[in-house]
Order: sequence, then structure tokens, then C-alpha cells
Amino acid sequence: MRAFGDTLRRRQDVVRALQWGFVALYLFLLFVPLLAPLAPAHGAFFARVAHWAEALFWGFWWPAVILSMMLFGQFWCGVFCPDGALTEFASRRGLGRKIPPWMRRAALPLALFALIVVYEHLSGARHSHGGTLLVLGTVSLGAVLTGLLYGRGKRVWCRYLCPTASIFSMLARCAVLHFKVDREAWDRAPRPLPGAVDCPLLLDVRRLRSNEKCSMCGRCSGHRDAVRLAWRAPGQELATLGDGEVREWEAVGILFVLIGLFYGAMHWQGSAWHGWLAAALGGAGGWRGGTAAALLAILLAAGTLGGTIGLLLLAAARGRYREACRLAYGLIPLGGAGLMLGAMEHSFAILRRADVLLDATHLHALRAMVLMVAAAWSVVLGMRMQRAVGRARGFYPMSVLLLLIAYLFAPVSPAILAGLQAVAAA
Repeated sequence: MRAFGDTLRRRQDVVRALQWGFVALYLFLLFVPLLAPLAPAHGAFFARVAHWAEALFWGFWWPAVILSMMLFGQFWCGVFCPDGALTEFASRRGLGRKIPPWMRRAALPLALFALIVVYEHLSGARHSHGGTLLVLGTVSLGAVLTGLLYGRGKRVWCRYLCPTASIFSMLARCAVLHFKVDREAWDRAPRPLPGAVDCPLLLDVRRLRSNEKCSMCGRCSGHRDAVRLAWRAPGQELATLGDGEVREWEAVGILFVLIGLFYGAMHWQGSAWHGWLAAALGGAGGWRGGTAAALLAILLAAGTLGGTIGLLLLAAARGRYREACRLAYGLIPLGGAGLMLGAMEHSFAILRRADVLLDATHLHALRAMVLMVAAAWSVVLGMRMQRAVGRARGFYPMSVLLLLIAYLFAPVSPAILAGLQAVAAA
């Protein structure tokens, strides 16, 4: 793998060409459907572009990127991401201001992402091109504006503000690839020393130990003959977390955003809680019976699932809060798998509209296969991380089992279920 990392460094011209190719495709799919009113005679063409945009953004890109993060790290961010290319391009021509203190708040991207997730699933943004434009376009606009204001040719947006980076950083710590830094080789490098690494995320490469912020762009590969792309065991970084690498806010994010909020947002339409809340708030229409009931169903699911798992982790750690936070990191593989499967339900809906013959057994079989592998991964990681002994040890597998059951029996969206049932009836 070292040769591949060195190739990324040497052929940054190819990387830039790939990035701008993705920028062109992204902007084409995002904005061309808006031209439909200007050429009514070509309405069918614009409708197809809008359909392609939905299929690529939500049906393929989102689940595929989640899986790639967990397996290989953030190559998407460093090599392909349009927002990364746009913000770096803008930063090279922007005002170059210093990064303000408020932007450095570590939990800010996670909070922004939670808001986007709730809005996207309440509004059904992914089901309309206008909604897709609003969600993705707003994020891209934020990337460009951040580049114009802050940094000097760096990806300040990606480092401090990108909402998806908050989740990608968690998932990438499971990956089997990383840029490994040999600190001794770095320090004994012969003179004359090469220039500093042009790290777009402003990372201290010399002290790099984690995949959480590294975008895998390859620009540091081979530096001082001390940095190389290398294999490692799946989840090795999580299993060997140091005390200073366990963050309470991140553990809360794993339980209540990666697991709880995503679960509630993806499955609220099929939830019995939603039906009960809608009836209690005055019917299925209006703000109270519609949006408010859906929002409460999402938050109730997030609080119940995340809180219950948190109590089990606290019991597994024998009441030691810091150790319970450490154990939360062991649930990232299973939480990431649940996130990917929830995103893939939209892929099933797109395939159904394309008359691809699927039935409910395909969806349930896929769920079971992926979740069993992810659950075993989380159990192995958590048991390696766990410091508590005796009977308390069983509480961690119980937390994995609870989450596994929740994902296995998660309600399928009524719209998707109806489509699958129609295929089966035909």
C-alpha cells in the first residue's frame, strides 16, 4: 500500500483532475434540473437528470461512502469530495483570515449534522430535487464561503465545520488503512530537511496517530521517509484508545446521534410511537399532528435507544463514567452498519420505481447478514477495550444485543414496504 500512497503524493495533478470532474458532475446534477422552466420542450430530459441526481446522491453515494469510510478511511474526502475541492480553491483566493475560536468547538459539526438529519427526514428532502438542492446546496455554499473567509489554501471547512465529517471521523477509525507515522524516522531524517507538508486539514503530521481527521489525500506520503500508507487490523485504533483520546461529547454523539437520532429519523414513519403521538396531538394533519408528532417520535426513539444503551455501558464499566464513554466507541461498527442499511432503504425505493424485482425478504436478509458481522465486530472491540471484570462484563454484550435487535426489527418505511408488497402481489 505504500506505493499507492506515494502515487497519490506524486500525481496530485490526477487527483485534482478527479476532484474537478466530480465537481462538474455534482453541479450538473444539482443545478441543471432548475433550468426546466426555460425549456419546457425538454422537460423529459430535465426530469431524467433529476432522477439521476436522486439515485446518485441518496441511492448510491450516501450508503457507498458510509461503507468506504468504515473499511478504508476518508479517501472520499481527500480525493473525490466536491465540497473539499471548492473550499480549497476558494481559500487560495480568499481573505485568509485567522480561524475564529468559535469555529474550533469540537462538537459543532456533530450538532450541525444532527439538525440536518432531523430536517432532511422530517421534510422528505431526499424525495424532491428542491429538497436535495436545499440540503446539499446549503452545505456547498457554506464550504465556499468558509474558504473565501478563512485559511490560506487550506480546507478549514473540512476540518472544523463540515457536518458529515463529524460522522465520517467516527467511522474512519474502524478502517483497515491509515497513514502511519514513524516518529523515530521523522526525527532522525538527514539534512537538508524537506519543506513542511502541505496538509490541507492543518494536521500536525509528525504526531499523527488517528484516522479521525486525516482525509487520506496522500500529500504527506513518504515525507522524511517516515509516513506511509499501511494496513492495520479492523478497529485497531478504537481498541487501543488512550485516555486522552476518549472524549465525553463524542461518546454522547455515538449514542444519541450516530445510533439514536439516525434510528429515529430513518424509521419514524413506521414507528408505533408516531401513530400514537399523532393521535394524541390531534390527528395526522397540521403542525401538531404532523411535524410535531414526527419530531417527537424521532427524539423519543433517540433518547430511549441511546439512553438505554448508555445505562448498560455504565453498568459494564461498574459505574465509571470515563470507562463507559470508552466502551461507546466499540459500538461504532454496529452503529455505522445500521446507518448504512437505513440509507440503503432509499436505494430499494429507487430500484422499485425502476421496476427491479425485489421483495421484502431481500431487505431483511441483507439486514441480517450485515448486522451479524457488524455486531461480532463490536463485541470483539468492546471486550478488548473493557476494563471492568466479573459479572459486570456481561452488560457490554447486552448493549450490542439490544442494538442488534433494534436494527433487525426496525420498521421499514411504509412507502418502501408498500412497493415491495406490490411487487410480491404481482
